[in-house]
Amino acid sequence: MESDPPIGVTLQDVAARAGVSTMTVSRVVNQAKRVAPATRERVERAIHDLGFVPNALARGLLQGRTHTIALLLTDISNPFFTQIARGVEDVAQRNGYTVIFANSDESPQKEAQYVQTLLSHQIDGLIIAPAGNASRPLLDLLIRRKKPFVLIDRVIDGIAVDAVVGDNIGGARILTEHLIALGHRRIALVHASSEISTARERQRGYLEALWFHGIEVDQDLIMEGDFKRASGAEAARQLLRLPQARRPTAIFADNNFHAIGVIESLREAKQHVPQDIAVVCFDDIELASALQPFLTVVAQPARTFGTIAM
Repeated sequence: MESDPPIGVTLQDVAARAGVSTMTVSRVVNQAKRVAPATRERVERAIHDLGFVPNALARGLLQGRTHTIALLLTDISNPFFTQIARGVEDVAQRNGYTVIFANSDESPQKEAQYVQTLLSHQIDGLIIAPAGNASRPLLDLLIRRKKPFVLIDRVIDGIAVDAVVGDNIGGARILTEHLIALGHRRIALVHASSEISTARERQRGYLEALWFHGIEVDQDLIMEGDFKRASGAEAARQLLRLPQARRPTAIFADNNFHAIGVIESLREAKQHVPQDIAVVCFDDIELASALQPFLTVVAQPARTFGTIAM
């Protein structure tokens, strides 16, 4: 039975075995042309015999590329971002790249810490869903450093770079008009922070639909929070505390986590969907087709977002 290769074999060990300088070994490892065929063969034989594994990072630094891409998302536990990650990884793997995943948890401070660390590891580029407008100084830094990056799902005011985003305004308008067509006039919106472009755009689509159909906007029906499930649940509880005549007959949740939280609170209050309150959602929910009742959603091709960005 073959033994495992020795641990800790160095460039110097290979050089000694082949009877050459460490520079010559480095040239062979990095596939430089300035090595005589006989010398290259002797070095390659020593590498094989010793089980030498080149340091990928060091080799990458010499070549100016590490074939490493960072994917910085706000919350990879969100099924939407999970599918984006899969699309990124599929394309990266086919092209010989490694992907480093990181979560900012909607925190510009955590986001900045990750980016500084990733830059120190000499990544070739980033795909980033920014935490919000507070991310602009960080993106300005990437531009100054000439580090390639692509925004995904969200954009930042004043940052003109490649971005892969959906039609948030149009999708929100379609969902709101769907509810209006069913006869609803008191339609609540549960949305994330206006610091985030997707939240602003989905609110705009909602408002445009109301205005177009001559429905007066009731600010008490517009609930702002974060992108978390608990935020959706609390928003629904607040809506249910309104006097009966002022309660919504329908709720538009601007993301899948909000929708889950909203439905949980409605069930706790013994409110049936859609008989008592209708619910629609931007972004699909895993196994949405198995929900009772079936939930109306605007589904984005999240995996395709990832493949395009990569």
